Amino acid sequence: MRTRRLLAAVALPLLLATGCGGDSDTTATDPTPASSEPDTASPSPSESAAPAGPACADVWVEGGVLPAAYAGCVADGALVEPEALSCSSGQTIVRYAEQYYGVLGGKIKFAEDLAQDPDYRHSVSVCRG
Repeated sequence: MRTRRLLAAVALPLLLATGCGGDSDTTATDPTPASSEPDTASPSPSESAAPAGPACADVWVEGGVLPAAYAGCVADGALVEPEALSCSSGQTIVRYAEQYYGVLGGKIKFAEDLAQDPDYRHSVSVCRG
């Protein structure tokens, strides 16, 4: 009788531990072998896809033409939204990195510091009318 009680006392916790769902380790019974290589087929929900668009370094070149349909560029893996100033004439001056500016569809100009550049300040003055 004493042996049965001892067996019951030992068996009961084992039965309770294996009978609870969600607490068991499924890796021992998983028939799929573990792969040593990560799955790169699609990004996980916590990862986001790289933004689409031209590289800022390719767009913002002194003397180049700012695309008329410019909607931003990509720098350091992030989308850089256009920093635009609407003009009374209907044109738009777009700035980038505090050193480049131009009107949509027009020539891109460079200045060491836009806030201090007389040509840029004149362009803004004319723009605002």
